[in-house]
Amino acid sequence: MTLKSIQVLGVLGLLAVCGCAAKGEVVPIDLIPVVQTTGQKPDVFVTVVSFEDTRPGAEQERLGTRAHLWGGQSYFQIPGGQAGDAVAKAVVDYLKAKGWSVQLAKSADEVGAAKPNVVLSGKVLALSVDAQSKFMKTEMAAKSKLAVQAKNMNDDSVVRMTLNGAGSQNVFWFDPEDAQKLLNDVLAESLEKLVSDTKFESKALRLK
Repeated sequence: MTLKSIQVLGVLGLLAVCGCAAKGEVVPIDLIPVVQTTGQKPDVFVTVVSFEDTRPGAEQERLGTRAHLWGGQSYFQIPGGQAGDAVAKAVVDYLKAKGWSVQLAKSADEVGAAKPNVVLSGKVLALSVDAQSKFMKTEMAAKSKLAVQAKNMNDDSVVRMTLNGAGSQNVFWFDPEDAQKLLNDVLAESLEKLVSDTKFESKALRLK
């Protein structure tokens, strides 16, 4: 057998191992949308409450799947399995990085005690990342869709928005961090619309 043949077989063997590894495994994906910090700090206090996960029942159990090269699947999942809580925390982290004065409240009592100017809530309509391993590449696609509601406490007015994000990427060597980064980039794209399409007036959040 020639050296070239051995090298080809070695590559094919390595690809087979990579394609078969971790079938059926549940892979944790953390929601940590990356954002460049800003110097803006509105004089408004915002409280975010847990989002409601309204995705179909089967989708609530996972964030998506990875189809392996030689068959079989592994699954992406938020640690703890509670997408609504994870999204709310991601929203808080994102808005803090944007300069907002914001905190996460886990109960109605916490909301009342905080005395916020704006209470932000919402629904998770879509949130997923899927990966398809093929010969010499893995194709990934992610999407996010959030229905957000901001209630202004000074006049009980409400602002509603639907935030959409989607993206795709191909990688040669797949790593779960690739899927996590893509989903977080898409989530950040969604949340940027919440910042860019609104403004604060008289201690209230308004659409531009």
